[in-house]
Amino acid sequence: MQKEFSQNDKNIAAYALNTFKPEDNILKEIRERAKKLDIPGIHVNDMDGKHLEILISMAKAEKIVEIGTLAGYSGICIARGMRNKGILHTIEIEQKHYDAAAQSFKNAKVDHLVKQHLGSAITVLAKLEKEAPFDAIFIDADKVSYPDYLTWAEKNIKIGGVIIADNTFAWGHINDNHFETLELEKQVKSIREFNHRIANNSQFIATILPTGEGLTVGVRVS
Repeated sequence: MQKEFSQNDKNIAAYALNTFKPEDNILKEIRERAKKLDIPGIHVNDMDGKHLEILISMAKAEKIVEIGTLAGYSGICIARGMRNKGILHTIEIEQKHYDAAAQSFKNAKVDHLVKQHLGSAITVLAKLEKEAPFDAIFIDADKVSYPDYLTWAEKNIKIGGVIIADNTFAWGHINDNHFETLELEKQVKSIREFNHRIANNSQFIATILPTGEGLTVGVRVS
């Protein structure tokens, strides 16, 4: 019998959480503080945060770009994977989110590893090109722009570097044909384009990890 691609058994999910304990008090505090500040609760989920830390550690990444800081949850996970060495450039367009993330990085004692950038991602990314190539690039911002972010990432990731993107199951709509809103349709089709392109780029080997949100991972091999 072939096993299912993703894990929908709540008991097994609870086992994973209880065993690997992905969220400590520092990360939990970010969720709570962000809620009080009316920051959207769209941080990476706890297990994906742990996945990020491990992927960054495995890649031995030291020069990293994160597109979409929010309150700093994923940035802390990435910084922990850096093992106290290197620089994470993280980009955020909202001042309130930027300020919340600054506090988060300080609380987690990883602020010395992080350089925050305030502004539109496309504008900041153009300025960061002089720092390329990067060891890892994490994409978790506006979904309609995912193909544009991928275009930049493909040009600015080193051979052996890793591109990671969150929400690539498009909240369960990735294979839908009909959509409730035009905005959702645009988002889903952009994520589809992102997945299709990285899956079919001969310079990369790529997969989608069957987490709750879907985590696309591509390694540049040539």
